[in-house]
Amino acid sequence: MRFSPLAACVVAAAFAVTVEASIIPIVHLDAPALQAFEKYVAQFERNVAGPYEQTGKLWIDESSCCTKKGGFAAGKPVVEARENTDIAGGSIHHYSGALRIPGATIADVRRIMQDYTNYPKYFKPDVGKGSGTKDPDSTPADEHFTAQLSLIQSTIWMSVSYDCTYDTHYRLYDPHRWESVSTASSIKEWRDPKDVSGGYYPEGDDHGFLWRTNTYWFVREREGGIDLELDSMTLSRTVPTGFGWWGAKRTHDAVEKMMRDMRAAIQALH
Repeated sequence: MRFSPLAACVVAAAFAVTVEASIIPIVHLDAPALQAFEKYVAQFERNVAGPYEQTGKLWIDESSCCTKKGGFAAGKPVVEARENTDIAGGSIHHYSGALRIPGATIADVRRIMQDYTNYPKYFKPDVGKGSGTKDPDSTPADEHFTAQLSLIQSTIWMSVSYDCTYDTHYRLYDPHRWESVSTASSIKEWRDPKDVSGGYYPEGDDHGFLWRTNTYWFVREREGGIDLELDSMTLSRTVPTGFGWWGAKRTHDAVEKMMRDMRAAIQALH
């Protein structure tokens, strides 16, 4: 995931200084915020992710989903907000994206997503390093992976880095429908991204920019190409005054960039 520099340019120009994450107070992840996020995720899985197995319908198919279906048909990423809400002790951000990639296949997406060691190439500069292993309970229809990724989230005036562990299932429902469900089971923020000797902040007692994240890819193969839907939902601290861009815009731009990166990686295969 990437924190877009676009909005930060405005702030940086106004203050004309370099600001470090350390100016933001450390906050604690409280149980009510975590419970609210888990409830939101469960509702999404019940109402959206679950039915996909049976219907194969994507968000872009709904008549009321957006006003940019023409862009989707033309192969342009379409991104819209599903939720941007402050809750007790935190904020939930959820964006959905859709992209049509002519000539691509489910096998292409699967190859890219399971090639963890090359994530720094596919998703640069947002991933510093990656690795992953297939778990013993994997089946051909439900491939289960545990992955470690180092995330580099930065703007021209702030940098925050994490080491994350993800629990991911890749499920093939039929030759034309596939999904990826990824949950971050551990997110550890480095105290100093430039000096790892300082170690990590305790999980849940850090700057709170990224406490939890769930990512869903729905892939539908049809008419000589694929339709992608990407849903990203994050739990972060309540956005401090003056940092509104960090939550909603961060997630919006991350979804759009991940789709563009996926398209570029697939095109490089052919």
